Amino acid sequence: MVAAARCALLLLGCTAILQVTGARFLVDCPMGWSYYKTSCFRYFRQLRTWDEAEAQCQNSYSGAHLVWVEEPKEAATLRRVISYYQRSQPVWFGLQLQQVRGRWQWTNGGRYNESINLPGNARFSVWSSADCQRRHHFICKFTPSQ
Repeated sequence: MVAAARCALLLLGCTAILQVTGARFLVDCPMGWSYYKTSCFRYFRQLRTWDEAEAQCQNSYSGAHLVWVEEPKEAATLRRVISYYQRSQPVWFGLQLQQVRGRWQWTNGGRYNESINLPGNARFSVWSSADCQRRHHFICKFTPSQ
């Protein structure tokens, strides 16, 4: 019996008005990309498996990966970006369960830290794991060179 790979996604449900707070820094993001502080984001409506989505992120811009989240305010910004496009479809982001160690890790190589208390399971978003072979929308992120 082969265990299916588990990846993280953001499930969207009921509608909510989300307030984004915190500092914003102007960065030079390519056309079609949005920014938060010093990073650029892009929402993709194509349906992809987790691996296909990560590959498309890497091909879309140098240094891009499926989105990783560094702080609660960034998570709120991502919910706002997603709600601009739609409010009902699951969205892949860059968290994957490492089969060898059984730990969640971000696509940028960082280890997921539960202690930063990222919002989820409230309002219109739920963080959940899913079979990586399912096809969903996705968000890519990169940090432009300074």
